[in-house]
Amino acid sequence: MSDSEYAGELEIILKKRDNEIVLAKRYFNGLVKVSPTIYLDREKIPTYFLLQLGGGYVEGEKYKNVITLKKGARGIITTQAPTKVYKCPNDIKTEQDTVIKLEEDSILEYITDTVILYKDSIYRQINNIYMNESSTLIYTDGITSGWSPQGELFQYSSLQLKTQVYVDNKIVLLDNLLVNPKENDVTQLGFFEGYPNFGTLLVINKYITENIIEELREKVKQLDLNISFGISKLEVNGFILRVLGNLTQNIESVIKTCHDYIREKLLDSNEFIIRKY
Repeated sequence: MSDSEYAGELEIILKKRDNEIVLAKRYFNGLVKVSPTIYLDREKIPTYFLLQLGGGYVEGEKYKNVITLKKGARGIITTQAPTKVYKCPNDIKTEQDTVIKLEEDSILEYITDTVILYKDSIYRQINNIYMNESSTLIYTDGITSGWSPQGELFQYSSLQLKTQVYVDNKIVLLDNLLVNPKENDVTQLGFFEGYPNFGTLLVINKYITENIIEELREKVKQLDLNISFGISKLEVNGFILRVLGNLTQNIESVIKTCHDYIREKLLDSNEFIIRKY
């Protein structure tokens, strides 16, 4: 990594030592910062907030995150607030690259806030995730229909969200969302289907079964929210949840319901509560 290539870059390494999780490395440079270790509940799971110091991503900027959990480590990493991506009048994209490495029996909850795309913005987000078959990943992200001076929806130029997951060096998920509102009517079937906001929950854990996925579907239905959702099983033990909705609060409620269920059922953990504002 070089200072000239990235507007902001960070690296976090967690490891287990004497039955405690310790921070082996915390590095940040440029327009980003990593909080000190915070403990949110009685489980004392180390938690880190990723802070954006510039107020948003500007045209042509590149950011990079590298997160590594060594054998047996557990941590929570989350953004402090939604990510704002500002207009790109010269058609130069803004980029966010993340590399995650999870060793044996490690558990990472990587909870990112919604991305807000401003009018004429161009945004590319690439996640490359490398896991051991015994490790656990809980990952969330989401996007809104954006922001424009007149309040019109989907005024950004283009969006790419690409996630590649490797388990024991074998690719098990290639998820590539491309949205070009200026070329396609993204409100129609196959895109956002009339809803303005979108959220994702990705969970990989060796104990995920079809029964667990079906229980999650029922829990979401019982919320009785104005949303459209689907849960798809992966080729490994895991699933990906997609939620479309009018309100980000509804999407967050669905994701939290599923997140809490996985925490209780598979990780013997408490409800996930985090306050940011």
